[in-house]
Amino acid sequence: MPEYFQFDCNNYSPARYSTLSVLESFRQDNVVHLELRTTPRAIPDQGITKTQYVETILACIEEHNARPLNTMHTGLILSVDRRNSLLEAEEVVGLALSFQSRGVVGIDLCGDPVKGDVRIFSGVFAKAKAAGMKITVHFAEAAASSTDTELWTLLNWYPDRIGHVIHVKEEIRKRIVEQKIGVELCISCNVHAKMITGSFQDHHFGRWRNSGVGVALSTDDVGVFCSPLSEEYYLAITHFNLSREDVKELCEGVVDIIFASDEEKSRLRKLYASWDGWK
Repeated sequence: MPEYFQFDCNNYSPARYSTLSVLESFRQDNVVHLELRTTPRAIPDQGITKTQYVETILACIEEHNARPLNTMHTGLILSVDRRNSLLEAEEVVGLALSFQSRGVVGIDLCGDPVKGDVRIFSGVFAKAKAAGMKITVHFAEAAASSTDTELWTLLNWYPDRIGHVIHVKEEIRKRIVEQKIGVELCISCNVHAKMITGSFQDHHFGRWRNSGVGVALSTDDVGVFCSPLSEEYYLAITHFNLSREDVKELCEGVVDIIFASDEEKSRLRKLYASWDGWK
């Protein structure tokens, strides 16, 4: 099932070890489809360019995907930080397009929700969309980033998925459903970081799960919130009384919104069709 993880490695030398360790930890958690996120970064004091940084991550993904006993397929999403300049954002999109054939499956808008004006990136994301690149954005993550201007701007990018989706008016919610935009939800992150009012049972997963759009339970900063994907499903099962059939249906619904080939989607559908739930 899809997994979204913000990967950060400022030191180039251990990047290979760190990336392979992250990939293997998700595989051991029985994740079968992973989408890893990272913001391209240069490390000038080591003579490392953003291109080399991305190449290193992709090489690790390729190696892990090719392992004989590996049951998990991984793609890479490159992130534009809200604090980036337009030039920096253009560079990220350029890298994403140039490495699309090697496993970059999409671009993301992330970063401090109180920083920046997302409107400056509209042209860049339009270029990516026109080139066939999938788009996901952090959406209505905080009250400060949930103005009508920002949310309508982001929806007009026609993103394929949106993440967090906390501070959403009914008018915006209806548009999300109409556009069939996939929703990425991080239950533990939203509760522990006090991004929502209340506790696990108050999470907006309860509202979105039957809304008619694909809902992907995801992780955000596993090392901080200590919640692998299996824990996110456990929280949903426990606090929203999900049955085996509910979980299977949730996983099957996510296949339609992953950033992957038809072949990968077919693999996952066959896997879920044969799954009989936990014993």
